[in-house]
Amino acid sequence: MRLYCHADDPEPGTGDHGERHLVQLWPAPQTPPVHSDISEEDRQARAEYAADMAKPVEDYTAAYPYTYGDETG
Repeated sequence: MRLYCHADDPEPGTGDHGERHLVQLWPAPQTPPVHSDISEEDRQARAEYAADMAKPVEDYTAAYPYTYGDETG
């Protein structure tokens, strides 16, 4: 990508006149993929993870008695 900007008046402001932009894009050369293909072991691990995430979360709450002065709660 190439970006070029030209302004007749370098002072910033609303309604600048004479400002021109040129944006050029061209395709990158073909390269090998960044990530390797997913193996069957990876697919199985992902399926097991998805199955675990679909299960309801266990209730891990606990109630602890506390004492404040002579009161118990």
